[in-house]
Amino acid sequence: MKKLYVILFMIAINMAFYSCTPTSVADETSSQATDCCGNEGDIPPPPPPPPPGDDD
Repeated sequence: MKKLYVILFMIAINMAFYSCTPTSVADETSSQATDCCGNEGDIPPPPPPPPPGDDD
């Protein structure tokens, strides 16, 4: 029974250390830029806010 606890503990420790590595976070952000803009590399700015007097 102790071996089972040790194995489960080691799996939990490994998941904690390898689940959020800085390289995986950096890879996700670079792929998002290429997903939206293709190979251009620049993310377009958001549209400007509407003028303050245009309440309908």
